[in-house]
Amino acid sequence: MNDEELRREYQRSSKAAPPGAHPDPEQLERIVNGEGSEAQRLVVLEHVLQCPTCGPELNLLRAASAGARAAHRQAPVARWLALAAVAILVIGLGALTLRSRRMTPNADVMRGRVEAMSLIEPASGANLERPIRLTWHAVDGATSYRVELLSTAGDLIGAWTTRDTSLAISDSARVRPSSSYDVWVRATLADRTDVSSPIVRFNVKQ
Repeated sequence: MNDEELRREYQRSSKAAPPGAHPDPEQLERIVNGEGSEAQRLVVLEHVLQCPTCGPELNLLRAASAGARAAHRQAPVARWLALAAVAILVIGLGALTLRSRRMTPNADVMRGRVEAMSLIEPASGANLERPIRLTWHAVDGATSYRVELLSTAGDLIGAWTTRDTSLAISDSARVRPSSSYDVWVRATLADRTDVSSPIVRFNVKQ
């Protein structure tokens, strides 16, 4: 597939709604905990990162998980306070999940325009040397771009905001050799809507 065909394929994929049905809370938990097969997590994560309904749910679960880990490192009194905060987050997540399941189909469509948003480099499955350099297509009306680097388990490793259409990820971002990572870019438009690229997985050379 040449560059032009690849560009058209990215455009088609970026105009589509997030793939698949909304994941269950249990599927989101498996992403946070790094459970299940890598392929299953990647499919669910690609939907979540492009879906305005599921994205907040995943963030709440990540916050709850971080709070639980912090609780074990605190003194007994502080530990109970942290656990109480986690319980509040879980209750809020349950209410959010119930509301999201009752929303109309129109509410599930990603907020924003349908312009193409896609990475030029790296290509999916590429083997790269450090520092990692990213390039993406400009989006008309974009005021900034947010780049997120994720582990294959869906954990956020680093995030950068720029007005340029390229970015170099330095070694300080903990990009290790002989490892695989996921990356995606979200363009914020002047009207505060977003256009997101598909997730691209790449490998770092030894």
